Amino acid sequence: MSIKRVIAALDTLRVLHEQLLEIAEQKKGVITRNDVQALASLTSKENRILKLVTEADDERVAASLAFVQEKGIRSNLRLTVSELSRLVFQPEERLQLQDAQQSLNILLNRLKEENQFVRELLQQSLDFVDYSLNIMTSRPEDESLYRHPQQPQSKIGRSMFDTRA
Repeated sequence: MSIKRVIAALDTLRVLHEQLLEIAEQKKGVITRNDVQALASLTSKENRILKLVTEADDERVAASLAFVQEKGIRSNLRLTVSELSRLVFQPEERLQLQDAQQSLNILLNRLKEENQFVRELLQQSLDFVDYSLNIMTSRPEDESLYRHPQQPQSKIGRSMFDTRA
């Protein structure tokens, strides 16, 4: 009976990860529009869902331990879902467990790809901001390339923000 708890926990994890996938897809648009407030809102929403994922995973672990102990195995090892499926003798329940595992694995792989893409977008945005700031605040370090080396250097190099109005 407790294998149903494991399946229910996996289904809960699947639903939560679907929500995380939707947020990751929304993040792509928000980052390309440069909407910082919406990104912060999505990140806080994502953090709330991640707390729920942790709780659902704890429930899955507890249900797995209860199922293993129900089968008479006195172990506190954290078995994988594949290992648990070997202990399920009802074909319908085993199929449900394997389907829940497979759909969650597919979803996790998609989420991993989306998060990698979002990470790359964020890195590109940060690189652009860093480049822009360097252009506006840097001193002309390569001055010797554009003037005769015998000419005296100007003693005060000013950036765009240091100039007087």
